[in-house]
Amino acid sequence: MTRLQKHMLASDLDGTLLGDASALAGFAHWTAANRDSLSLVYVTGRSFESVVEVVDESPLPEPDAVIAAVGTSIHHYPGGEVVEEWRNRVNDRWNAQAIRRLLRGQEGLKLQEEEFQSEFKVSYYAENVDSPKLGSIDRRLRSAGIDTEIIYSSGRDLDFLPAGMNKGSAVAFLADCWGIRQENVLVSGNKGNDRALFEQGFAGVVVANAEPELKVVRGAKIHHAAFACAAGVMEGIRYFWEL
Repeated sequence: MTRLQKHMLASDLDGTLLGDASALAGFAHWTAANRDSLSLVYVTGRSFESVVEVVDESPLPEPDAVIAAVGTSIHHYPGGEVVEEWRNRVNDRWNAQAIRRLLRGQEGLKLQEEEFQSEFKVSYYAENVDSPKLGSIDRRLRSAGIDTEIIYSSGRDLDFLPAGMNKGSAVAFLADCWGIRQENVLVSGNKGNDRALFEQGFAGVVVANAEPELKVVRGAKIHHAAFACAAGVMEGIRYFWEL
């Protein structure tokens, strides 16, 4: 997987690159003009197959790789081959079936449809869950010997992932594989499940339409864009890469 390119853009899709057709067309034009020096990665809660569909049906440029299912799987594009080195990092304290069993009947949690589940992601609908309840769930799982990443976003979506696996750690893994320096990586997002992208020391842009849970993220290398969706991503590109 060795690749030596100058810059890497790792971006969420829904509400970040997607959401404004005109702005997306502008992003696609910029990407085409800079493809020789750009590694493009989509980091999403979608499945790989869903990303292929949206690329086929919209101006969204073809990426070099897709980090799918909230960081739990990495795929080459367009073939979809899974990066096994990332899968092999799943620790032996991950047990999707045990999580489902332990949380069955838990008040306020409703298991999402099977299309949103995967081998390394268990997802629930959970309206307005507060920090004490999340802490209680975490302690319950840990007491059962299950070590997980718990990611809550949009005031509704509750994801359980293997410990150490999230959008940010997956981007860091891929950048290292490709020989791209940390200072040449830019991430962008708009939801709570994008927060991990901003915890790896990369430059990052929070688009203007971001949810409150991400707008609280601050730092010297984090830019809060004045524009929404793909226009905000382009604003971040110009801000950090001085284009």
